[in-house]
Amino acid sequence: MEIDYEIVRKQKQYIIGLMVRTDNEKAMKDIPIICETFQDGWQEKIKNCVSDDIVCAYMEYDEDHTKPYTYIIGCIVKNCDIIPEGMVCKELAQGVYAKIPVFGDYPESLLAAWEDIWDLDIERAYTTDFEVYNQYFTEENDYYFSIYISLPEASVNPEDIVEDEEDCCDEDEMCCDDEE
Repeated sequence: MEIDYEIVRKQKQYIIGLMVRTDNEKAMKDIPIICETFQDGWQEKIKNCVSDDIVCAYMEYDEDHTKPYTYIIGCIVKNCDIIPEGMVCKELAQGVYAKIPVFGDYPESLLAAWEDIWDLDIERAYTTDFEVYNQYFTEENDYYFSIYISLPEASVNPEDIVEDEEDCCDEDEMCCDDEE
């Protein structure tokens, strides 16, 4: 299986959102429910977002994608100081990721992308994987979004790693939006 991707370095980030513990058998039921709930006004409750992007993270894997994991839908935030009731704050791990661009009819493109990822011959770290839905996730942009798959740094040639263009932060800053 071949997927186009680039190897990027991501700085540590925090996500606040709604969480569910699931596995791939229950995910087709659990994830749409939590996503629908989040879209029902929960995003507005997060006060320290660094952007309007919606992030869906897969983390705390018991072992790999075939075992239970934590799914969280939310927003990247400056810090975990203000967590709305009913939500959690989790760390998106710093590290090296395969950044995979996804286009096409949604949610079919999402499901097809994950099936391709599971078949991909690439060593995965299973620390944090996530999807970023930004301003380009529109019909006129063919529902473009990105999936980030965590990789063991030792499995990647350092010369192949680039800084992620979608990051607005540098190593000394938590985020690019310092407005209060």
